[in-house]
Amino acid sequence: MRGEGQQTEITTGPKLSATPLPYAMGAWADLRRSTRIVWRVSLAFGGLLAGVWLADRLIPRQTISLDEQRPAISRLAEPPGQAQTVLLLGLDQPNLNSPTEGEIQLMLMARVHPTGGMEWLQIPSELEVLLPGQNQLVPLKELYQLGGVALTSDVVSQLLGGSGDPLRPDRYALIPMNSLSAAIDAAGGIPFLLQTPLRYQDKAGGLNINLEAGQQWLSGEQALQLLRLRGTGSEGARRQRQQELLLPIAERLGDPAVVPLLPELLQELNNTSSTNLSKGEILSLLAAGLQQPSNMRITRLPLQTEGGSLRLDQGQASSVLERWLSQRPPSDSDTAVAVMGSDAISSGQALNKLRRAGQPAYEAELPLEAPLPRTLIRYSGGRPEALAVQRALGQGELQPGPTPPDTGIAVLLGQDWRP
Repeated sequence: MRGEGQQTEITTGPKLSATPLPYAMGAWADLRRSTRIVWRVSLAFGGLLAGVWLADRLIPRQTISLDEQRPAISRLAEPPGQAQTVLLLGLDQPNLNSPTEGEIQLMLMARVHPTGGMEWLQIPSELEVLLPGQNQLVPLKELYQLGGVALTSDVVSQLLGGSGDPLRPDRYALIPMNSLSAAIDAAGGIPFLLQTPLRYQDKAGGLNINLEAGQQWLSGEQALQLLRLRGTGSEGARRQRQQELLLPIAERLGDPAVVPLLPELLQELNNTSSTNLSKGEILSLLAAGLQQPSNMRITRLPLQTEGGSLRLDQGQASSVLERWLSQRPPSDSDTAVAVMGSDAISSGQALNKLRRAGQPAYEAELPLEAPLPRTLIRYSGGRPEALAVQRALGQGELQPGPTPPDTGIAVLLGQDWRP
């Protein structure tokens, strides 16, 4: 019996009750708590997925169309069906209601291509012509006083047609310079990089310019004074300055912040100007031309002195007009480098350096009209290509802007040029 008691004590004795039960129960509680958390997270995630699935069925998806990815300016209107030319005349007169006594200070022919890109032809306002039945030469800038837009457009058409039929522009726009100033103000001004300080005062001409070198933000009045400024230089110097302002104005008009203001801005401009362009046609031209404003080409009608008068240089004009009539749209594939200097020696030195570096350089058919203080490397395409030209020359300041026809980069040799 004693052996049986010992056996019972071993199997059922109080030592079994000494097992650490509280620890086991705590572990079990932790496990249950963790399980509940996992279940709650799973249910929440499942609910979220169910909500997304349901919303996808009930709410149409918002997608970005290809049209919405286009530049803001190109969504303003459809481009024209074919290339269009517009004769732009800047009149030095407060408004069109006053007597016709102002002169034409800005004379440009613009061509806008449906696929984008703009071509500009500068027409010297000091160029002198002989009108039918007259025995005295008359400068183009005085034609508006004699016969308004009709006479001005007819004479320009004859010049562009050369020995052939007159080449009439599709449309015209006569804009008082003050109206252009107001339009620039309405757009919030324009950015402009000034290479050197510019200070000039002419009380009689209403000019008072005091600008430091560097990046500027020009008001309409400041931009107008730069467009009008000739100073002690030639009309050619004024044209070169006008070239520098074309791209900043175009880029500002194409700015997404300005595009919504264009219809109202154009309406105000139309009230103070004269044009045979409808509002829809203007928006269409802007939509096409400002898609890539940097794709801009420019040339000019060349002059020569004959007996103290400034006449059209017929020899050079034939090749300029041949290019203009080709109507080739500006392209990113235009990689040629044009060298423009004031003398053949400097141009030849620059050409040799560029060609040795493997650049497709050529001498521009028209030289600079006026000396520049600094050498500029103007580019209408890629900045890397312009940097390569800068490295090859070892000098020159980069400047985005219009370049000669079929050319992506123009080297404008300044007075600081050193071979």
